[in-house]
Amino acid sequence: MAQTGAWIVVGGFWGDEGKGLISAYLNAREGSAFVARAGTGPNAEHGIFLEDEKTYLKTNQLPLGWIFSPETQILIGSGVAVNPDWLAKEINRYNLQGRVFVDYRCPIITPEHIQRELESKGMQAIGSTMSGTGECRKDFVARKAQQAQNIPSLAGMIADVGEALNKACSEYPVVVESSQGTFLSLAFSPDYPNVTSDNVTAMAAADDVLLSWRNIRNVMLVVKAMPTREGRQYSENDMGSGRELSEQEIIDRGLVEISSIEGKIRRKAEFDFDMLKKAVEVNGATQIAVTFLEHAFPEVKNAKNWADISKEARLFIDKIERETSTAVTLLNTGKAYNNIIDISFNPRRVDWDKIRNNLPKA
Repeated sequence: MAQTGAWIVVGGFWGDEGKGLISAYLNAREGSAFVARAGTGPNAEHGIFLEDEKTYLKTNQLPLGWIFSPETQILIGSGVAVNPDWLAKEINRYNLQGRVFVDYRCPIITPEHIQRELESKGMQAIGSTMSGTGECRKDFVARKAQQAQNIPSLAGMIADVGEALNKACSEYPVVVESSQGTFLSLAFSPDYPNVTSDNVTAMAAADDVLLSWRNIRNVMLVVKAMPTREGRQYSENDMGSGRELSEQEIIDRGLVEISSIEGKIRRKAEFDFDMLKKAVEVNGATQIAVTFLEHAFPEVKNAKNWADISKEARLFIDKIERETSTAVTLLNTGKAYNNIIDISFNPRRVDWDKIRNNLPKA
């Protein structure tokens, strides 16, 4: 039987770490009752590639953690800005009717919020997704935003998410899926004002869904073996002390990732252990998932077992654990969703054949 309580999944650097994939894996392994979306709003995309490495399933408003698990209920916490139109499209796209519940206090993104961002030079300068999230949150702070409880189209989905999660934690595991990454946090990042519109740390995620700290079981910090960042360079060391790769080097080494915001190649740098230690400290990480391991160590591409992990990659993992005093328990080694190696002591594992059969159709 799985242990009760909440797993919080949070990004360690600047987002795009594969939090949705790790959330989905944990949800399937633990048999969670709920997966809850935390974070600022629908400005962050979470997605997985199928085994053909071309078909891409994504969400913006919803968490992605449900995608392996047809029984899990899906929640959106009260601190998350909601675009009712985007929400409806995702529910219809994945046939999730009756499984999605929105906290009645969620602030509502309107067409006006999106238009204000499109017209803002400041939002353009920071590489905003122009989702209306930031403008909505401004109105929320000013107590001018509408709430989900006032929107007729959401009437059948309204719930008290905090109450539901905290009650569930006494009997079941749950997963809270944050968005973006620690170093984009409004009140933490050294790169202010080139940040998102709220904190996106583990404690911020708990606050977004009104989860009591007493019900937090684990914090899974998700980090890329070679971190990436969206947008232009904001300062000399805005990707830490690790050497930043040139765009040509990224292309030559086959490490291209295309931005979901601008359609450009994401910036990429070598790993910064000092930044990792800060991320572990501020999030209270209890476990670490290392994703895109094959970008730093090409020889492990699509590895499915610990025995297939090279000596060099193992030394890298050992250093992470030594520097942070935190166990690395999950590895992602390739583009497709099933390239995950579980090296935790948890005896539970997922049934990949069952997951394959349950995945939504492309």
